[in-house]
Amino acid sequence: MLIRALPSGVRILSVAAHDDGRGRLHAIEQSGPLPFLPVRLFVIRDVPAEEVRARHAVSCHEFLWMISGACTLNIDNGTQRATLRLRADGTGALVSSGVWMELREFEQGAILSVLASAPYAETRYFSAPQPDLITRFE
Repeated sequence: MLIRALPSGVRILSVAAHDDGRGRLHAIEQSGPLPFLPVRLFVIRDVPAEEVRARHAVSCHEFLWMISGACTLNIDNGTQRATLRLRADGTGALVSSGVWMELREFEQGAILSVLASAPYAETRYFSAPQPDLITRFE
């Protein structure tokens, strides 16, 4: 994952992997690594390479984790910007509420899972970063 400097409100997390002769199993449990209990899971897949997803900030925290393939995540917290290449390598991006996101350059066959801290009906969407909502993850 290419990282220059992460803006406040964004953190890279590793998802525990368990390997044996049957393959690899990744697990996200209530005890970690997320600082919130996920209440919603959605999956983004079959995105044409030239299409762009997101282009918003949301009022909940989200953990973006590639199941397969890769995509580019552009983030902006209102004062800092960064670009990450998300890959199916066991790590993902924890993005605070209020951080503006843009997803692009999906590889063919890429599958992105997103775990969110709030239900869809309770989530607000913003066209620009919302610094007052941003949590600094330690």
